[in-house]
Amino acid sequence: MKWLACLSLLVLCISCEFNPLHERRLEVAIAKEHPWKEGSHRPLWHTLVYFDASGSLKRVHLEGGTTRASVTVKREGLTVLCAYPLSNLHPYGGFFYPGCELPVVLTQEQGRLAGLLLDVYAYNAQAIENLNGELLTELAPDTGLLDTSNLLVDLLNGTVDQESLTPKPTLSITLADLPAGNWVSERTGRQSFYFHYGDTISLEAEGGVERWWNQEHQLCLTLFADLIQGTFSTSLSKAPLW
Repeated sequence: MKWLACLSLLVLCISCEFNPLHERRLEVAIAKEHPWKEGSHRPLWHTLVYFDASGSLKRVHLEGGTTRASVTVKREGLTVLCAYPLSNLHPYGGFFYPGCELPVVLTQEQGRLAGLLLDVYAYNAQAIENLNGELLTELAPDTGLLDTSNLLVDLLNGTVDQESLTPKPTLSITLADLPAGNWVSERTGRQSFYFHYGDTISLEAEGGVERWWNQEHQLCLTLFADLIQGTFSTSLSKAPLW
């Protein structure tokens, strides 16, 4: 009877902290160092965001140089995770679902779609948890060229059609009157450039927000492009510190 009582107590303690029937501990890894680290020689810190097994929003601070973390999520269904450099730069994103490869590797290519799904999770959690993780992984790299409003509606309704998956053309943009210096894109694979006084720079923009960092002047250039309306806006601000 004594061993039975001890076993019951152990099960009770485990159930209070971790329920292996409904939860699992998961390791996530950030795929690559941020492009801004190369110029600054300082690793960026991140905010890891996800919904845990109880459906509560979690924000975990990852110190600069930390690229792995262990989290507890629902065992079944889809879990969306994002690691935001400096809390609000373009996220590294990823998806956990039964049968996926582990650890879950967070990439910039999956960040935009993962961030959009996290933003609407609280409004329709069950629909997101029922999404096909493999499909999302395939869609993610092209999200910047899609009508994300229609795509989200279709994903949550389970009726993704060809119109939602048809990429929009990039938006041709010319930049002028910038402070001179090297402007480094926040995103791997996107165009960085050196700007001379009197120059103009031509870019092909995807939809949404993109930023460039100028170390010489400690400035951040933010571009917002709307592929549906064919418009864009830019702003200059002080660069974030880290």
